[in-house]
Amino acid sequence: MLLFEDHKADSAAINHSSVVYAVAFAPDGAALATGAKDGTIFVRESSGCVSALRGRGPKLFPTHALAYLPDDGGLIAGGAFGWGLWKPGGEEWQPFGPQSTRPVTSLAVLGSNIVALGTGDRLKPTAGTFELWDTSSDRKLQPSFSEPNGVRAVAACPARKIVAWATGHKKVRVWDVTTPKPFEFPQPSHCPAVALSCDGRTMAVAVDWTAKLYDVDKKCERAVLKGHKGAVAAVAFSPDGRTLMTGSWDETVRLWDVATGTELANFKWGIGRVYCAAYAPDGLRLAAGGDLGRVVVWDAE
Repeated sequence: MLLFEDHKADSAAINHSSVVYAVAFAPDGAALATGAKDGTIFVRESSGCVSALRGRGPKLFPTHALAYLPDDGGLIAGGAFGWGLWKPGGEEWQPFGPQSTRPVTSLAVLGSNIVALGTGDRLKPTAGTFELWDTSSDRKLQPSFSEPNGVRAVAACPARKIVAWATGHKKVRVWDVTTPKPFEFPQPSHCPAVALSCDGRTMAVAVDWTAKLYDVDKKCERAVLKGHKGAVAAVAFSPDGRTLMTGSWDETVRLWDVATGTELANFKWGIGRVYCAAYAPDGLRLAAGGDLGRVVVWDAE
């Protein structure tokens, strides 16, 4: 059942006017943050209240990634403007930062105050880095990793302190942050999206028209999920790790059984080519954003 359509809101002031690159549910599932190429960032509460963290303007840089901190409800946002932290305060969100003005392509939360982020360019080879930051002290942690062609996508598993990032030179690196070096998974082409299951044992990577599943511990490919008729641009695990959601330029969102690789469901919501997707923390709702500036949230049941 479709629960929410951004493009049916009455006011254009709270709609995105271009590709929606990022969607993120709040830790309690009561709010949804969305960010787009037009630079806007909106937070929609279950009550119907909408807050504009970054409104539309003539010189706004694109928003590429959003992630909530688990404890205080703070929202991390990254994009061509760099990255920064917003926290709810009274009737308005208060900005803290940005901590860095270097273009950020993707980010993920690794712990209460630890953010993993990638810099570079989302579409072309540009020198960048993979970094960890402590938001409580506004400090970059060591080590960081230089990427000659930048970072395209980032994922994190807080439970096991594992991070993964897709590079601009056809590799996905997985790193247990308690060890010195990451492990590499070579890819046949660039990977626009990567995800780790909540237990950190399975990784999903968007590759061309497919999504690949990897066993992280065994460092091997488990399955290739085929069915999309366009490039896969988004991957997201359900909280229990049993289902993978994929979003594609074929304008569909599909759900897959992680254990068997079987397709479970196929949705076409009319949001255009799908660029981002997310599960609510309770696994009962899903969200996706497309290149028509539209966002949908629907009931998993």
